[in-house]
Amino acid sequence: MQRTSYVRKTATKVKSGKVQKKNRTQFTARNAYFIDRKSPAKGCRHVVTKKDVKLFIDIIPGWDQLCDGIELILLSPGSHDYDGLYEYFYREKTGIIQLAAWDKNLWKTVDDDYFDEHKHVFDLLGVAYEQHKKGWECRFTDNQARAFMLLHVFVHELGHHLDRMRTRNQFSMPGGEFFAEKYANKHLETLWPLYIQTFGDPRF
Repeated sequence: MQRTSYVRKTATKVKSGKVQKKNRTQFTARNAYFIDRKSPAKGCRHVVTKKDVKLFIDIIPGWDQLCDGIELILLSPGSHDYDGLYEYFYREKTGIIQLAAWDKNLWKTVDDDYFDEHKHVFDLLGVAYEQHKKGWECRFTDNQARAFMLLHVFVHELGHHLDRMRTRNQFSMPGGEFFAEKYANKHLETLWPLYIQTFGDPRF
């Protein structure tokens, strides 16, 4: 999968020509996560803000335990190839969740497999869609795009993180896309009323 670059500062500082020692035994990334934003690519825009992400994770039950090992939640520039990405770093035992910017008009054309896999989410959010020769044209509003990114894409990538964190052997095969998609679908019903209380109903 395509990755966006992100500079991770892990090197020690140099002062007066001497490399300074690190006065810690635990990687900084294990202590806390942070939320960052990159400017969207040309023709794209972010459908969620850093504040949106913060408000959403505040309503996720058990977040204090689920976020263990998350180093960064990044609003990335955007690509036609993915909605979100997860990357894991074996040395630090931490992960990064990326949420991509969308095309400015918010209309997505997806293939049959993607549509069938996500139709229940589109219907819940009230997304209008129509079938064409090239696939399904899904016409999101601003509120529906934000809800889809938080309720489904973010929780899907969180599923990847939990799947990886429970796998001790770095060479073993975790649950992958099946586990992450199942995790997102499993928690959609619980998060839906909490989302409406916080952000309003995206169907209206």
